[in-house]
Amino acid sequence: MLTERRVRDLAVIADASLHLEPGLNVLTGETGAGKSMLVDALALLLGERATGDRVRPGADRAVVEAAFEPAGDTATALAAVTRESGVELDEGRLVVRRELRAEGPNRAWANGSPTTVATLADLGRLLVDLHGQHEAQSLLRPLAQRDLLDGFAGAERERDGAAAAFAEARAAQDAEATLVARHAEIERRADYLRHVAQEIRAAGLYDEIWQAFAV
Repeated sequence: MLTERRVRDLAVIADASLHLEPGLNVLTGETGAGKSMLVDALALLLGERATGDRVRPGADRAVVEAAFEPAGDTATALAAVTRESGVELDEGRLVVRRELRAEGPNRAWANGSPTTVATLADLGRLLVDLHGQHEAQSLLRPLAQRDLLDGFAGAERERDGAAAAFAEARAAQDAEATLVARHAEIERRADYLRHVAQEIRAAGLYDEIWQAFAV
């Protein structure tokens, strides 16, 4: 779950920190108070594209941070993604940070290590699902659509079996491609050596070389 958030110098927000509790958390306020900006700040941590014009006037950078403490299947999936991306979890806790500069490149971190916006997006897909007035983001992703369909059909076991078989087939294809490439390299090397031998014979040096080795 999302446990903490801090937003600094983003649009109309000078500095705001939120500590969230388990269950339903509700933010209320008048129009223009910055509620939507808090949602936008979370979207930035999920890999949304951003430009320097979102930095609060008078500031040189905007900073958005959030802490997550996932559990259950989400924690397991997150651990797999972080291993692939080189991010180290801190006792299962993940802290992500994104910095937008008014001028210059933007930067991102995950548990203190520099990372990419693409990695933030991969992590965010597991941690947060934003629902707006006109869209539910997870429903737009084919993977989520397939998971819903498999769940409705009670076909999770068949899905996992098909995924394992596909992974084995892909590994076999990769191994075959490696062998084919190696065979082609051996053929190229053999053609080159045959060409060299032919050139030596054409130059009339073959007998002299043979005699030299014989001596």
